[in-house]
Amino acid sequence: MDMRSLTKNQLLAYETGLHLGDGCLYINPAHRTYRYELSGDSVNDYEFYSQIVPRLLELLYKRTPKVYLKRGERTVLVVLNSKEVAASKLALGLPAGNKLKLERVPALIEADLVSHFIRGLADSDFSVTFKRNRAGKPCEPRIEFFTNNEVLAQFVQRKLKLFGFRPSLERAERRGFTEYRLRMYGVGMLRDWMHKIGFWNPKHMSKVEVFERLGWCPAGWTTAQRKSLLTLFPSG
Repeated sequence: MDMRSLTKNQLLAYETGLHLGDGCLYINPAHRTYRYELSGDSVNDYEFYSQIVPRLLELLYKRTPKVYLKRGERTVLVVLNSKEVAASKLALGLPAGNKLKLERVPALIEADLVSHFIRGLADSDFSVTFKRNRAGKPCEPRIEFFTNNEVLAQFVQRKLKLFGFRPSLERAERRGFTEYRLRMYGVGMLRDWMHKIGFWNPKHMSKVEVFERLGWCPAGWTTAQRKSLLTLFPSG
């Protein structure tokens, strides 16, 4: 993707989606801590968090984040220490600390910016899987989003309906917490998603590309394995 072709507000909408997905803002003025952090799986999300996300943050904030592999865990971290960035996020209406404190999605996220916001949220916190058919082949697309924040879940469901999707939303209790589970199914849904919203995360993109070329997508494969498979089945 060419990020430079997007407006600053489009990039900000996308990055706000990332933040509300796998991001967190830590603020402790007493210790002069103003840290914005994004995290992902170091195996399947590494390319996304080590290359795409840093480039986005540099374009938006004119600062170069640090990328770390968390010792003893399968986690990649992108960290930006900046009082100015923290202040801009608070001004946007994003909470510091627990994202359950989010009372409303930032007012910025309206009209043509909604698709960019949802893409960012999906790249960081949605799952793309393929349910097995009766013959046992994983070929039935499913996009899911699980969150503990009812405000965010309902916002996403409402906006997806405006795009013509038919997402289901259920409330469930899990380990003492309330969870909201949004789901969408079907080949038509997936193709409509790629046309109207799309993905930037290679983890999701590789699944969709394998499915489009083979008609199914192997379960349990890593992003690298899927990308290697794609070299054996050139498009066109």
